[in-house]
Amino acid sequence: MANRIEGVTERLLQSAMEEFLTNGYAGASMRTIAENAGTTPRSIYTRYGDKEGLFSALVAECAGTLKGMLCTYMENYGARPVDEQKKLFHDEQFDAEYRGYIHTILDFIYENRNAFRLLICGSEGTKYAGFIDEIVEIDEKYTLLYIERIGSDVISSGRAKPQLIHLLCSSYVHGFFEFIRHDMDKPDALTYIVQLQSFFACGWDHLFHP
Repeated sequence: MANRIEGVTERLLQSAMEEFLTNGYAGASMRTIAENAGTTPRSIYTRYGDKEGLFSALVAECAGTLKGMLCTYMENYGARPVDEQKKLFHDEQFDAEYRGYIHTILDFIYENRNAFRLLICGSEGTKYAGFIDEIVEIDEKYTLLYIERIGSDVISSGRAKPQLIHLLCSSYVHGFFEFIRHDMDKPDALTYIVQLQSFFACGWDHLFHP
Protein backbone atom coordinates (compact mmCIF):
# COMPACT_ATOMS: atom_id res chain seq x y z
CA MET A 1 0.00 0.00 0.00
CA ALA A 2 1.11 3.59 -0.67
CA ASN A 3 1.01 4.43 3.03
CA ARG A 4 3.76 1.89 3.70
CA ILE A 5 6.33 3.32 1.30
CA GLU A 6 8.95 4.73 3.61
CA GLY A 7 9.39 8.49 3.50
CA VAL A 8 6.66 9.26 0.95
CA THR A 9 4.31 10.88 3.45
CA GLU A 10 7.06 13.09 4.86
CA ARG A 11 8.18 14.15 1.37
CA LEU A 12 4.60 14.88 0.34
CA LEU A 13 3.97 17.08 3.36
CA GLN A 14 7.22 18.98 2.84
CA SER A 15 6.52 19.43 -0.85
CA ALA A 16 2.95 20.51 -0.14
CA MET A 17 4.08 23.04 2.44
CA GLU A 18 6.49 24.62 -0.03
CA GLU A 19 3.93 24.66 -2.86
CA PHE A 20 1.12 26.12 -0.72
CA LEU A 21 3.42 28.77 0.76
CA THR A 22 4.61 29.78 -2.69
CA ASN A 23 1.32 29.77 -4.58
CA GLY A 24 -1.43 29.74 -1.98
CA TYR A 25 -4.14 27.12 -1.84
CA ALA A 26 -5.90 28.09 -5.08
CA GLY A 27 -2.69 28.29 -7.11
CA ALA A 28 -1.01 25.19 -5.73
CA SER A 29 -0.56 22.29 -8.15
CA MET A 30 -1.15 18.75 -6.95
CA ARG A 31 0.97 17.48 -9.82
CA THR A 32 3.87 19.72 -8.82
CA ILE A 33 3.56 18.59 -5.20
CA ALA A 34 3.64 14.95 -6.27
CA GLU A 35 6.55 15.42 -8.66
CA ASN A 36 8.65 17.27 -6.08
CA ALA A 37 7.94 14.49 -3.59
CA GLY A 38 8.99 11.84 -6.09
CA THR A 39 5.57 10.24 -6.32
CA THR A 40 2.27 10.56 -8.21
CA PRO A 41 -0.92 12.60 -7.68
CA ARG A 42 -2.70 9.33 -7.04
CA SER A 43 -0.65 8.82 -3.88
CA ILE A 44 -1.90 12.17 -2.58
CA TYR A 45 -5.53 11.25 -3.15
CA THR A 46 -4.93 7.86 -1.54
CA ARG A 47 -3.64 9.47 1.64
CA TYR A 48 -5.59 12.73 1.90
CA GLY A 49 -8.67 12.40 -0.29
CA ASP A 50 -8.30 15.73 -2.08
CA LYS A 51 -6.39 19.01 -2.14
CA GLU A 52 -8.11 20.39 0.94
CA GLY A 53 -7.41 17.17 2.80
CA LEU A 54 -3.72 17.65 2.08
CA PHE A 55 -3.89 21.28 3.20
CA SER A 56 -5.69 20.21 6.36
CA ALA A 57 -2.94 17.73 7.16
CA LEU A 58 -0.56 20.68 7.36
CA VAL A 59 -2.63 23.04 9.51
CA ALA A 60 -5.45 21.26 11.37
CA GLU A 61 -3.49 20.25 14.44
CA CYS A 62 -1.96 23.69 14.91
CA ALA A 63 -5.31 25.44 14.45
CA GLY A 64 -7.02 23.20 16.98
CA THR A 65 -4.20 23.44 19.50
CA LEU A 66 -4.11 27.23 19.42
CA LYS A 67 -7.87 27.50 19.89
CA GLY A 68 -7.61 25.05 22.78
CA MET A 69 -4.85 27.13 24.39
CA LEU A 70 -6.97 30.26 24.16
CA CYS A 71 -10.04 28.59 25.67
CA THR A 72 -8.04 27.03 28.49
CA TYR A 73 -6.44 30.35 29.40
CA MET A 74 -9.78 32.16 29.41
CA GLU A 75 -11.51 29.39 31.37
CA ASN A 76 -8.75 29.54 33.97
CA TYR A 77 -9.13 33.30 34.28
CA GLY A 78 -12.89 32.90 34.62
CA ALA A 79 -12.36 30.48 37.52
CA ARG A 80 -10.78 33.24 39.65
CA PRO A 81 -12.78 34.96 42.40
CA VAL A 82 -14.96 37.68 40.92
CA ASP A 83 -13.28 40.39 42.99
CA GLU A 84 -9.94 39.47 41.40
CA GLN A 85 -11.44 39.51 37.93
CA LYS A 86 -12.77 43.03 38.47
CA LYS A 87 -9.14 44.21 38.78
CA LEU A 88 -8.43 43.08 35.22
CA PHE A 89 -6.75 46.31 34.06
CA HIS A 90 -5.11 47.16 37.39
CA ASP A 91 -3.54 43.88 38.44
CA GLU A 92 0.24 43.48 38.25
CA GLN A 93 0.01 39.73 38.79
CA PHE A 94 -2.36 39.43 35.86
CA ASP A 95 -0.07 41.55 33.69
CA ALA A 96 2.85 39.21 34.48
CA GLU A 97 0.71 36.15 33.77
CA TYR A 98 -0.50 37.65 30.51
CA ARG A 99 3.05 38.28 29.35
CA GLY A 100 3.90 34.67 30.15
CA TYR A 101 0.83 33.53 28.24
CA ILE A 102 1.84 35.62 25.23
CA HIS A 103 5.32 34.09 25.35
CA THR A 104 3.74 30.62 25.33
CA ILE A 105 1.48 31.50 22.39
CA LEU A 106 4.35 32.98 20.40
CA ASP A 107 6.62 30.03 21.15
CA PHE A 108 3.97 27.69 19.77
CA ILE A 109 3.32 29.81 16.68
CA TYR A 110 6.99 30.22 15.85
CA GLU A 111 7.65 26.51 16.39
CA ASN A 112 4.99 25.98 13.70
CA ARG A 113 5.61 29.15 11.74
CA ASN A 114 4.92 27.79 8.25
CA ALA A 115 1.65 26.19 9.31
CA PHE A 116 0.46 29.51 10.69
CA ARG A 117 1.63 31.34 7.60
CA LEU A 118 -0.66 29.02 5.65
CA LEU A 119 -3.55 29.53 8.07
CA ILE A 120 -3.30 33.32 8.07
CA CYS A 121 -2.02 34.09 4.57
CA GLY A 122 -2.72 31.08 2.35
CA SER A 123 -5.99 29.44 3.35
CA GLU A 124 -8.38 31.28 1.02
CA GLY A 125 -10.60 28.70 -0.64
CA THR A 126 -10.45 26.24 2.27
CA LYS A 127 -12.52 25.82 5.42
CA TYR A 128 -9.62 27.40 7.29
CA ALA A 129 -10.15 30.77 5.59
CA GLY A 130 -12.30 31.70 8.60
CA PHE A 131 -9.69 30.72 11.17
CA ILE A 132 -9.18 34.24 12.50
CA ASP A 133 -12.94 34.79 12.71
CA GLU A 134 -13.19 31.62 14.80
CA ILE A 135 -10.66 33.14 17.19
CA VAL A 136 -12.76 36.31 17.24
CA GLU A 137 -15.80 34.23 18.24
CA ILE A 138 -13.84 32.73 21.13
CA ASP A 139 -12.64 36.14 22.31
CA GLU A 140 -16.10 37.65 22.02
CA LYS A 141 -17.71 34.74 23.85
CA TYR A 142 -15.40 35.07 26.83
CA THR A 143 -15.59 38.86 26.84
CA LEU A 144 -19.38 38.70 27.14
CA LEU A 145 -19.06 36.03 29.83
CA TYR A 146 -16.64 38.30 31.69
CA ILE A 147 -19.09 41.21 31.52
CA GLU A 148 -21.85 39.00 32.89
CA ARG A 149 -19.64 37.37 35.51
CA ILE A 150 -18.46 40.60 37.11
CA GLY A 151 -21.88 42.24 36.88
CA SER A 152 -20.67 45.10 34.69
CA ASP A 153 -23.21 47.59 33.38
CA VAL A 154 -21.09 48.34 30.29
CA ILE A 155 -23.83 47.00 28.00
CA SER A 156 -26.96 47.62 30.08
CA SER A 157 -25.96 51.27 30.55
CA GLY A 158 -25.62 51.74 26.80
CA ARG A 159 -21.91 52.60 26.94
CA ALA A 160 -21.27 49.69 24.60
CA LYS A 161 -23.72 47.77 22.46
CA PRO A 162 -23.01 44.09 21.69
CA GLN A 163 -22.01 45.15 18.17
CA LEU A 164 -19.22 47.31 19.63
CA ILE A 165 -17.99 44.39 21.74
CA HIS A 166 -17.80 42.33 18.54
CA LEU A 167 -15.99 45.07 16.65
CA LEU A 168 -13.43 45.54 19.42
CA CYS A 169 -12.76 41.80 19.70
CA SER A 170 -12.48 41.53 15.93
CA SER A 171 -10.13 44.50 15.69
CA TYR A 172 -7.85 43.11 18.38
CA VAL A 173 -7.71 39.55 17.05
CA HIS A 174 -7.17 40.59 13.43
CA GLY A 175 -4.52 43.01 14.60
CA PHE A 176 -2.87 40.34 16.73
CA PHE A 177 -2.09 38.13 13.75
CA GLU A 178 -0.56 40.92 11.70
CA PHE A 179 2.89 39.87 12.90
CA ILE A 180 2.47 36.74 10.78
CA ARG A 181 1.34 38.68 7.72
CA HIS A 182 4.36 40.97 8.08
CA ASP A 183 6.73 38.05 8.78
CA MET A 184 8.13 39.62 11.95
CA ASP A 185 10.90 38.03 13.98
CA LYS A 186 9.70 36.77 17.36
CA PRO A 187 11.23 39.58 19.48
CA ASP A 188 9.57 42.20 17.26
CA ALA A 189 6.28 40.29 17.38
CA LEU A 190 6.40 40.19 21.18
CA THR A 191 7.00 43.94 21.40
CA TYR A 192 4.20 44.60 18.93
CA ILE A 193 1.67 42.40 20.74
CA VAL A 194 2.42 43.86 24.17
CA GLN A 195 1.93 47.35 22.71
CA LEU A 196 -1.28 46.29 20.99
CA GLN A 197 -2.63 44.78 24.20
CA SER A 198 -1.72 47.89 26.20
CA PHE A 199 -3.53 50.09 23.70
CA PHE A 200 -6.71 48.00 23.80
CA ALA A 201 -6.54 47.63 27.58
CA CYS A 202 -6.79 51.41 27.94
CA GLY A 203 -9.89 51.46 25.76
CA TRP A 204 -11.55 48.56 27.57
CA ASP A 205 -10.71 50.14 30.93
CA HIS A 206 -12.39 53.37 29.84
CA LEU A 207 -15.53 51.46 28.84
CA PHE A 208 -15.69 49.50 32.07
CA HIS A 209 -14.69 52.39 34.34
CA PRO A 210 -15.77 55.68 32.71
